Amino acid sequence: MAFDLHIHIDSESLEANVVESIVRRDHVSPEEAVLRVLREKGALSPAQEMIGAFSSPEDLAIMDEAMQHVRELRASDQLRDFGL
Repeated sequence: MAFDLHIHIDSESLEANVVESIVRRDHVSPEEAVLRVLREKGALSPAQEMIGAFSSPEDLAIMDEAMQHVRELRASDQLRDFGL
């Protein structure tokens, strides 16, 4: 199925800023910039977007520390304050 799209993107919008930055960075047309965004982001599921997250040693250490805290809270009978 082919799509022949004609859209207007307001010059003050976040979307326009994204397209403009790609146009300037990659020296491509606005249409090609939009296609690149669709190819990069549109084809990925939320799970696929998480691939590589927390891959640096610093990120791993922070995640390990947070999970250790969660395990300790779950193992205790301590009431948790959910801020309600």
